[in-house]
Amino acid sequence: MAFNYSVKSTKPVSEIVDLLEKNLKKVDFGILGILDFQNIFKKKGIEFEREYKLLEICNPVAAKTVLNANPEVGLMLPCTIAVYKDKEDKLTTISLAKPTSILSIVSDPSLTQKIGTEIETKLIDVIDNTK
Repeated sequence: MAFNYSVKSTKPVSEIVDLLEKNLKKVDFGILGILDFQNIFKKKGIEFEREYKLLEICNPVAAKTVLNANPEVGLMLPCTIAVYKDKEDKLTTISLAKPTSILSIVSDPSLTQKIGTEIETKLIDVIDNTK
C-alpha cells in the first residue's frame, strides 16, 4: 500500500492552493495552516529553490470522532497535502499523506477501515477535482 496519493498538474502552486481551499470547504474540510518551506528556509538563511507548500487540513467532526476513539491518534492529526513544483518537468505535484496509511499503525482497525477510508476518499476526490 502506498503511503501517499499524488497527481500532477500544469497549474501553478498558488492556484492549486486556492482551488484546494475552495474544494475542501465543499466536503467540510478547512485549512488550518500552510507551511511555506521556501519562505521558512529563506528566513533561516537556507536556500531552497523548490516552491513547496504543506497544507494542514482538518474536518472537525472527523477529528472529534477519532480523538474520542483514541486521544493518542491526535499525534497523527491534522491531515496533510503537499503542493510543490517539480524542477525536472515543471509540473506541480499535489500529494496527500493517505489517512489509511497513517492510521494503519494504530491498533484499532475500525479507525483505519471506517473513518480513514471515508476521509481518504473525500480528499482524493478533492485532489482529482483540483488538478
